Amino acid sequence: MRILAISDLRGATDRLSQLHDLIHKKRIDAVVFSGNIIDEDARYKAYVEARTRGEKVHIDAETLDELEKKAVAAYEAFFDNMGKLNIPVFVVPGELDAPKRLYYQAALNHEIIEPNIFMLHRSFSPALESYNVAIAGFGGRIANHGDEWEVDLAQVYPSWLPVFALDFVRHFDQESMLIFHQPPKWGELDVHGQAHIGHEAIDHVIKTFHPKYAFVGAARDGQGTARIGTTLVINPGWLKDGHYAILDTRTNGVLFGQLPEQTTTQPFDKIAA
Repeated sequence: MRILAISDLRGATDRLSQLHDLIHKKRIDAVVFSGNIIDEDARYKAYVEARTRGEKVHIDAETLDELEKKAVAAYEAFFDNMGKLNIPVFVVPGELDAPKRLYYQAALNHEIIEPNIFMLHRSFSPALESYNVAIAGFGGRIANHGDEWEVDLAQVYPSWLPVFALDFVRHFDQESMLIFHQPPKWGELDVHGQAHIGHEAIDHVIKTFHPKYAFVGAARDGQGTARIGTTLVINPGWLKDGHYAILDTRTNGVLFGQLPEQTTTQPFDKIAA
């Protein structure tokens, strides 16, 4: 089986059409996406600023409504395009994919219309059972301190939740694969600029459930692979930058690739459904 791993589209809409050709040329059997359909917007920036100051977020209702409409257009365009790939597509939300209620609405609506799409946050899919594989996921960012739980302006979850939410993985009879948005705090996989943005909670999940493969995102400069016990962890880099990875499960080989550069980038809300 050949799996295309992608993450962090972050509004680079022209990349979506490029995936169709890539999937055909590389004979891809399934796609995993590790979150962040949209880029940082005024909602997220207000959330970060307020959190830094220890204050409540203040965004006027009209501005918030407009920003949420743009986010919904982004989600709809993404899932429309994924549905046209005609192979299984497994997704988890990124930290930026908020508000959660509208992200879920778009994802679950497309799961009904496009049976090849599977939203795996705190869930699993048997869609790869013909390969003797079960796949599950946990999206969003893990809080660095305390029990922060934010789903309106970002998707952020407390550090105790991933291992609790994925406890069902221990009961899989098949080999398992896990998809995360945030990388583990491990080697160079979590490098983002001058910082390491991984979280020990992801390390803990991997060491607890021992999936054969784990796919991660978020860290722009962490493209690569690492071994955590028996698990091969893959960070494909940002799709926004044209980066992707292809895993061949027959050989355990990982090919990293670069899409051609685009001359223009359309806003999501200008893409026809």
